Amino acid sequence: MPPEELQSRLFDLQDVGYREFHLKTCPQAQNVIGVRIPEQRKLAKEIAKGDFWQFLDQIQPHYYEEVLVTGIVIATAPMGLAERLDYTAWFIPQINNWAICDTFCASFKPKSQDLPTLWDFILQYRASRQEYDLRFLLVMILDHFVLPDYLDQIFQLLDEIKSDKYYVEMAQAWLVAELFAKFRNETLDYLQRDQLSVFAHNKAIQKARESRRISEADKQLLNSMKL
Repeated sequence: MPPEELQSRLFDLQDVGYREFHLKTCPQAQNVIGVRIPEQRKLAKEIAKGDFWQFLDQIQPHYYEEVLVTGIVIATAPMGLAERLDYTAWFIPQINNWAICDTFCASFKPKSQDLPTLWDFILQYRASRQEYDLRFLLVMILDHFVLPDYLDQIFQLLDEIKSDKYYVEMAQAWLVAELFAKFRNETLDYLQRDQLSVFAHNKAIQKARESRRISEADKQLLNSMKL
């Protein structure tokens, strides 16, 4: 599918009501046509089954949905890890809102043997000052690296990342809440000494307390740890 066909088909799928709804939930989104995510995934799947190399070499995404479809193709098309990471590095500067970031990250399906290389790749964004570089790093960890072997490194990264950007701090909070659900003792110890901002620390506690996977006793304990 050439890029011009993608744009035409996106406009054929336009839902103006959905566009207005989506802009309320993601006000940072730009040039939104208004196409629901399942429809975008179908288009990305069709591209990934065809000559996706030509598509990726030609696409210059302008509309929100063009950016998102391109990201899903990069994350899912049958290519080697090195090529996927090259395209990912090209794609990341185009991320300008949480929805594209989070959908892109969730679309990756890394094999277990690829995790060390993927980890090294995402770590290059740890020193960035760009809001969505950092959110990409954190959401990739949330989606793919909440694992015992990475636990100590994740806690260290959480403390290293210093940003007052809302979508960075919210990603830190979601990550800590997920860590608590899966690694209760280690995360409890971390929360007693973390170097998160007050906002991120308290949001992490709030998100953890909203989880059905956490006991009422732990929810009360977490509540007592708010700053």
